[in-house]
Amino acid sequence: MRNALPVALISLGGLYVAQSVIGGFMWTALPAYLRSQGMALDHLGLLSLLVLPWALKMLWSPQVESWRRPAPGRTRTRGVIMFGWAATVLIGIMLIRAETAPFAVMLTGLMLIATATATVDIACDGHAVEAFSPKDYGWANAMQVGGAYVGAALGGGLVLVALGCWGWGPGMVTMLALMLACSMPFVLLRQPRPLGPPAPAGPSLRAALVRPTTLQGLAVTALYVSAMKSSTGYFGPFLVDNGFSLTDIGVFGATGAMITGLAGALLGGVIVSALGAPFVLLAALGAQAVVLIYCLLAASGVAMLVPGLPWMVQIVSPAFMAVGFVALYARFMAWSDPAQAGVDFTIFQCADALISMAFGMLAGQIIHWLGYPAQFGLSLLLSAVCFAKLKALLPAPIQAG
Repeated sequence: MRNALPVALISLGGLYVAQSVIGGFMWTALPAYLRSQGMALDHLGLLSLLVLPWALKMLWSPQVESWRRPAPGRTRTRGVIMFGWAATVLIGIMLIRAETAPFAVMLTGLMLIATATATVDIACDGHAVEAFSPKDYGWANAMQVGGAYVGAALGGGLVLVALGCWGWGPGMVTMLALMLACSMPFVLLRQPRPLGPPAPAGPSLRAALVRPTTLQGLAVTALYVSAMKSSTGYFGPFLVDNGFSLTDIGVFGATGAMITGLAGALLGGVIVSALGAPFVLLAALGAQAVVLIYCLLAASGVAMLVPGLPWMVQIVSPAFMAVGFVALYARFMAWSDPAQAGVDFTIFQCADALISMAFGMLAGQIIHWLGYPAQFGLSLLLSAVCFAKLKALLPAPIQAG
């Protein structure tokens, strides 16, 4: 059908928006909301444990892929997604009454939601790689990264506004409603089938990890994510501690980050095609360092910079990160074998999540004991080291486009 590709791309984008609504809530809205309720920064660092299912999902990805693609011509992607969202809604309803419960109870419920969402992500990523031809990977990747930024803006911005205006229960309902609404196009509309058969011997972690391109890709991922994400999880609490209200933070997150993040994702695909992935990754890393310098100066007492913090961390930074992660995630797709795409792509995402979790927990302790200037300064140092390492490593595993 003439409109099959646009429908498939829009549906795919909707799935990534839905998933990222939950991610935006967990890593942007929730830390800011709990900080506004008086939670200590070292306790907020424990929220980084919610990345654990994304860091470990490769362990159960072969089982998910075996069930999702049991034979050529048969796929159960919708089944995986609907089961995961049903579990998320059920646990979310239970969490509505958990605001006054011990923090461990809330953290357990959120961990279960994170596990369900991570499992859905295996199916989504497998579908994205296997159902589109390589010539359409750029568009699929734009939907993936762009959808992720739109969802993160909704979950971290619009949901935060709901939390600030109406409280915990309505905020949770808003998150769940957004997640379900954005998933409907994929569930209700016809989707393309995989272009090739599944792996003859079944999906396997070993088959992925023995390929040289996988190992090279993991090295690039480790360096890039550690440099780009070492401080971003604490931008929200940093704004709270500088006197910005939840509504102010949420409005910037829902409007500015959505526009610039989505524009950055779409523009990233164009720039990668024109200038190559290595250039884009290094340029985005350098641009993010400018944001860190601004935050370091503001945290060190340059009061005149404080009013511009929301613009830098919620508008400028998402644009740079979107451009960079379009390049990185396009390589994830190219490094993945379509015969077991859900497993291969998941390995790279697990590396991303594991590094993000480790730096999130470490950053919480550094800020608690040494303050924001120490964290931003260490992030800048890390960026410089990673820039030098990536410059030497990138040309081998990543080619232009």
